[in-house]
Amino acid sequence: MPNTKRSFIVGDRYDAFIAQQIEEGRFNNASEVVRAGLRMLEDYETRLAEARALVDAADAEIAAGKGIEYATPKSLTEDIIKRGMVRLAQKD
Repeated sequence: MPNTKRSFIVGDRYDAFIAQQIEEGRFNNASEVVRAGLRMLEDYETRLAEARALVDAADAEIAAGKGIEYATPKSLTEDIIKRGMVRLAQKD
């Protein structure tokens, strides 16, 4: 993929932030700072899409009657702890 040059106006706030990152030695230039920010945004968007897919799948299970009903918040908490302990034991 060829290097494409683009120009952006980031405003004083972000310009100062970019300069600070370079001054602190975290990055060598503004392009590195921007690329790091874009990688973080891409990761965030990927995780958000995954979370939304999990919510959609859970909603579909509930609509299909596959949900678990709990009589009290305490019983929900106890089940979560129990399931967590089982998962931890399986990792050993």
